[in-house]
Amino acid sequence: MYQLFKLIHTYRAFLTFLFIEFICLWALVRTSAYHSASFFHTSNNVAARVLNIRHGIVQYFNLPAVNTQLAEDNARLRETIGKQQLPVIVASSTDSIQRTKSILNYGFLSAKVINNTTNQVHNYFTINKGRTSGIEPGMGVITANGIAGKVKAVSLNFATVSSLLHTGVFVSASINRNNTFCSLNWDGRDIRTSKLLYVPRHIPVQVGDTILTSGYNALYPEKLMIGVVEKFELEDSSPFYDIDVLLANDFSQLSYVYIVKNPTRAEQIKLELQNTIKDE
Repeated sequence: MYQLFKLIHTYRAFLTFLFIEFICLWALVRTSAYHSASFFHTSNNVAARVLNIRHGIVQYFNLPAVNTQLAEDNARLRETIGKQQLPVIVASSTDSIQRTKSILNYGFLSAKVINNTTNQVHNYFTINKGRTSGIEPGMGVITANGIAGKVKAVSLNFATVSSLLHTGVFVSASINRNNTFCSLNWDGRDIRTSKLLYVPRHIPVQVGDTILTSGYNALYPEKLMIGVVEKFELEDSSPFYDIDVLLANDFSQLSYVYIVKNPTRAEQIKLELQNTIKDE
């Protein structure tokens, strides 16, 4: 403490000068509109530069984690794509069905989620790519964990996606353990769970059963992750189970997604539409 007082006493004249200078500058800024505006303009610029530098430093040190996550995402996608194969009917003396060695011709385009809602009945999220990147309405959207939704509307550089947390979105699904086909739809309640519909009462269901995409539409490849059975009930008078599925994606933490590009989607939809018209 003695050394501190000695230091102050030694530089008392300089410290007094600094104090008076500060008082003068403060009075000048307070009384002069021009100097006040100049001061705040300069201070805002300095603060913005400091924050920008800080943000850049934080992003730099987060790059390894981001790159690791992206690498894991790509690895999972490659593994998923590699498991998908096209069944082909081979015309021979013994007509049989074989699987080709070529993978299903799906493409994937990465995008970043820039806006997201989870507190509504019809929830959407916005991605930073649009028509200029080849995105069209109706395309499926997935993450490294599982399916996320369907493209609703597209502009030149952005697209909005109806997430699975949308009461109007139905997904063709299957129970992986017994290949039972069913449908998934959100009931508007818990953002972590959805309802699995139309599972007949004679089908055995267990907590922990994996729910995957069925491949019965042009949105998603077959056997992409949706979630797992969290709980189920079966009333005596009901022909179907009441099943809650814990979704693979936490929609409150969406960051990067992948848009599914199916080059044969338009052809499939056109053909199925023709069949519907003929039946009418």
